Amino acid sequence: MPLLAATGLTKSYGGVRVLDGVDVTVERGEVHALVGENGAGKSTLIKILGGAVRPDAGRVTLNGAPLPVGDPLDVRRRGVSVVYQEFTLVPGLSVADNVFLGRERGRPFLRRADMTREAQAVLDELGGGIEASALVGQLSVAHQQMVEIARALVGEATVLIFDEPSASLSGREVDRLMAAIHRLRARGLGIIYISHRFEEVFALADRVTVLRDGRRVETRPAAGLDRRQLIHWMVGRDVSEEFPVRQIAPGRTMLEVRGLSAPPRFHDVSLSVRAGEIVGIAGLVGAGRSSAALAMLGALRSHGAIAIDGLPARFRSPADAIRHGVVYVTEDRKGRGILPLMPASQNLTLASLDRYQRRGWLSATAEAYAAADAARQCDVRAASLDQPAATLSGGNQQKLLLGRFLLTKPSVLILDEPTRGVDVGARAEIYALMNRLCGDGLAIVMISSDLPELLGMSDRVVVMREGRVTGELDRASATPEAVMALATRSAA
Repeated sequence: MPLLAATGLTKSYGGVRVLDGVDVTVERGEVHALVGENGAGKSTLIKILGGAVRPDAGRVTLNGAPLPVGDPLDVRRRGVSVVYQEFTLVPGLSVADNVFLGRERGRPFLRRADMTREAQAVLDELGGGIEASALVGQLSVAHQQMVEIARALVGEATVLIFDEPSASLSGREVDRLMAAIHRLRARGLGIIYISHRFEEVFALADRVTVLRDGRRVETRPAAGLDRRQLIHWMVGRDVSEEFPVRQIAPGRTMLEVRGLSAPPRFHDVSLSVRAGEIVGIAGLVGAGRSSAALAMLGALRSHGAIAIDGLPARFRSPADAIRHGVVYVTEDRKGRGILPLMPASQNLTLASLDRYQRRGWLSATAEAYAAADAARQCDVRAASLDQPAATLSGGNQQKLLLGRFLLTKPSVLILDEPTRGVDVGARAEIYALMNRLCGDGLAIVMISSDLPELLGMSDRVVVMREGRVTGELDRASATPEAVMALATRSAA
């Protein structure tokens, strides 16, 4: 008898069927990977398994007994715990309070010392140096993800469901997560693992289930599967070149940074990017990559020298940087990127509204034309640009952000984790767009925690550790081993 079994799960929203008779099982001591493009039905499936969504048809059992529907707290008490991709933390509470939220120790008086001690033990097992007494709102995105995972690990769970748990992690953090999952599997837990990172799927999974358009396409043992076959099942077509070849001769230097510092975040960062070139910035979480990018834009106070197309520049704010042709696409598209309730069209034009004004009045016609053109250029797929941005898939939300800043006509584009939480089909589209932009003469800086992406797309790789640049590698010498050696050694 399977530990967890879902049979015939079906769910529709507004006449659109997002799950169509899906079956999936999880055995004791098994990691079962669930893969598929954004919109394939993965999130709806795990919400049903976790009790947050009622299916229109089908049933879910744990150890042969039916699980309640529409009652996630009861489902968690029975042993099924979900780590969602979107954080469910309370920023104003401590890490320990978040870990035990809804299952506090002690009534009527909380045993805070016990909760802090138990939470700290789980955090120490995961690694990362997180203090259980720290406020969650003061933690980085990566550390908040570790808190979400710690919340799932505290208690008597028999089934753990992970939805893109490594999307905000890199390097050591991913290694610690994978080691923790191996230990949990050895203890007999059943684990469902959702990820767009195939390296993790092949390293962890015993079986793999592929969803496409709400249906289960295949369930196979992970052993013997190859990347190409998995991609074909996911997208229904052959994506033969994951990182498309780019043969563009770089032009003049468009961005030059020398000795940029913003203590204690980072020190003495120097790099340059030419027109038609992609320069990747590598490093572990906390290395100072995003902070350096924000300082280049004027979002952080810093000192050092910046030149744009050979002319000295010092930006007072990101808006000032945009006016000078330098734009930044955030790593946190949900929290700091899209405006979820605003129409997709207005999300696209948000940074370039001054271009559609006529004598102080906004021209709705000009704005709508610009939005439609940007959506077409970036291949934003939506039933209508009038629909809220939150209703788009993760890949289309990311292309929405790219389109927003491309409307400002930049010369330098800084991309921070450009494909985080994006499926393989949308990734290929974003990579193709980046190559096209390089062909148009843009200079691109790409911060990424995805090492294959970094090596596959970059002409050069600048590596940071603990706020300092430890080295620079050209395409020929940028191997995984060389990057990780620089990312884990002290700067000279």
